[in-house]
Amino acid sequence: MADSDEVELFDTTRGKLLLRLCDGPQTVNELCEALGVTDNAVRAQLANLQEAGFIRPIGLRSGTRRPHVDYELTPEGRALFPRAHEPVLRVLLDVLRQRLPAEELNAALKQAAETLLRSWLGELSEPQPRARLAELVTRLKGLTAGVAVEQGPAEGSLAIRACGCPLASVTASHPEVCQVLSEVLGELLGATVRERCDRRETPRCCFEIDPGAA
Repeated sequence: MADSDEVELFDTTRGKLLLRLCDGPQTVNELCEALGVTDNAVRAQLANLQEAGFIRPIGLRSGTRRPHVDYELTPEGRALFPRAHEPVLRVLLDVLRQRLPAEELNAALKQAAETLLRSWLGELSEPQPRARLAELVTRLKGLTAGVAVEQGPAEGSLAIRACGCPLASVTASHPEVCQVLSEVLGELLGATVRERCDRRETPRCCFEIDPGAA
């Protein structure tokens, strides 16, 4: 899917529904309330997405009068979100790992990550970590879909989470990429950042941020 097609998809009701399901399982009522559309409109979109293999029902949740079906994204649904040219990068990293000492490889990865992030995001203007994080996420949302900030696992921490992982097949065999990204994000934000990426069946990027600790 081309970048322009991705942007157009997530501007539609269908795309907004997919974005809501990025946050976790949702019922029809929850989706109606979040999107501000009718029950019939949501059910029609869910039926189409389920037929396409992008979502699936995963069980029932207790309701006031009757149980409600929970829906979630399938791996195919998460693959709709922007992805990089993973196979080329994976092979390149395999070769570099064979040719370079670990320290040199990590230094090269860090330099590449810093260059890419600065070219995508520009210079952040906010002075404080929390404000810089908000600025960073706003800019990321202008580039890709499915990025959000939520409460982190530790008290006072935050987490920046993506709906999927644009480098899932790469980070499965090269988890050091996630660690390098956490280091670069920490320097960019002026905060302590820890990678908490999910590399299971449906990989998702996640970085825990402690805005109070540099």
